[in-house]
Amino acid sequence: MIKLPLAQYREAEIREYEGQPLINALPPINSPQDTARMLARFPKVDEAEKALPAHIRRHAMMRILDQFLYPTKSHLQLEQMISGMIRRGYLSRNIATPDYQRNLDDVGHTDFNAIVRNAGNEALVSSVIGCSGTGKSTAVEAILKTYPQAIYHPEYQHAQLVWLKVECPHDGSVKSLCTNFFRAVDDALGTDYQALYVKSRSSAESMLGDIARVSALHSVGVLAIDEIQHLEKSRFGGAVKMLNFFVTLTNVIKVPVLFIGTPKALELFQPTMRSARRAAQFGSLDWGRFARAENEGADGEWERFFKRLWKLQWFESPTPLSQEIMDLFWEYTQGIAHIAVALFYLSQARAVVAGREVIDRTLVNKVYQEELAMIHPMIAALRSGLEATILQYADLDVPRESLRAQSSLQSAAHLESFDQESPAEAKGSKRDSLVTILVQMGIGEDIAPTVADQALSECPNDDLFELVAHIKHLEERKPAAPSPKVRSRTKEKSAPVYLEDDLRLIRDDDSEECYQTLKARGVIIEISSYL
Repeated sequence: MIKLPLAQYREAEIREYEGQPLINALPPINSPQDTARMLARFPKVDEAEKALPAHIRRHAMMRILDQFLYPTKSHLQLEQMISGMIRRGYLSRNIATPDYQRNLDDVGHTDFNAIVRNAGNEALVSSVIGCSGTGKSTAVEAILKTYPQAIYHPEYQHAQLVWLKVECPHDGSVKSLCTNFFRAVDDALGTDYQALYVKSRSSAESMLGDIARVSALHSVGVLAIDEIQHLEKSRFGGAVKMLNFFVTLTNVIKVPVLFIGTPKALELFQPTMRSARRAAQFGSLDWGRFARAENEGADGEWERFFKRLWKLQWFESPTPLSQEIMDLFWEYTQGIAHIAVALFYLSQARAVVAGREVIDRTLVNKVYQEELAMIHPMIAALRSGLEATILQYADLDVPRESLRAQSSLQSAAHLESFDQESPAEAKGSKRDSLVTILVQMGIGEDIAPTVADQALSECPNDDLFELVAHIKHLEERKPAAPSPKVRSRTKEKSAPVYLEDDLRLIRDDDSEECYQTLKARGVIIEISSYL
């Protein structure tokens, strides 16, 4: 067995945590400022490295890819959520009381195969859902590593497993997921559970009870399941069974479970986890892309992130940051952190190899067109803002407007909250919510803003219910065909709709670059081959 760090108990921060060895052996509860300092990772750019040959400098630049983490508000929220889940999950598992051994005995006699058929709605199940490449898995892992993974309590002869992160296999195999669990425990504790429980004839069903017993025996603080959307590929109802089992873990032995996945995972949660997600004490975090500042000249999360990234230049004379370059990176990355970091690294590496140490528009265009061609359809989908287009790609998120209120019509409390805002905020919020409701009613996303503006201008003092009724009343009428003037005015207000490989998106200001890009896409045909 691996030599584990010995428990060092701290004074409890609140009275519920007094006399709780599993909680008091943890690091102190962090303030947001402490969390930001602990999570921030900024690779060092040595001045001496800037004079190295280009082929060597490229290796130093690779630090950008794996040593850069800019903490945001979402990181702080996630840290508080995980901190709360671990501690609240330990409250009913006190190793200093006789109840602990009785609970272990109960787990040993529990038929988990029967329980998972009808899982409950335990509040310790939560999730982090976001677009692929936004850094959610990296964030969870960085936060978990602020805790020791395992702690040994000599007084109680107990090996505590504070956290465990397991990745769902690509084929969605439930048996492989169970195997990954035992392998992760063995790596953390130096045990041999995989050899003990994973046999060639072992079924996933037989291993579920073993997972529960090992989790109880080692007081797992939080179990993080990454890439949960892969369960969608599981055959014969395995996904439903596995999700129910994780909820059962929280019901029977109070092990908090954190799901991490792309929006595709929401399809798994809807039939089996709806009540659990509603009951969650800690909420479910929507890990979105970076948002741009609404006001010109202000700094949003995207601006702060990119300004910090831009400082990581291995040039003897760093390229100053311009608004044009920042806008260009936004256009090509749509606020996805992983893509922004990759594009910045590739652009800088190409500039060094070419002997022209400048990152400009022409260079970034060339790198994006040649080295990131595979992601062009996804970026074009995000750029379009059309939910139907975005949902063609399982790893992408849906537009912010659609996420803002998923059930506005059903939630009276949500509607009433607008009355508490300032007049200026209420007007903007009311319009946004009305647009969301109209989209959910089936009105096209390109028409909904115009309809909302018209309704607000005609009935400015009405609440959302009254505005929806007003619009439905207008729909019931049979309007005359619009005059050409009205039709023209409506068209001017509508936003352009881009399709995949739209020529307007792949064109370039540089005529030569534009020609080469169109030729690569098969738009331009070599006529000589037909002569």
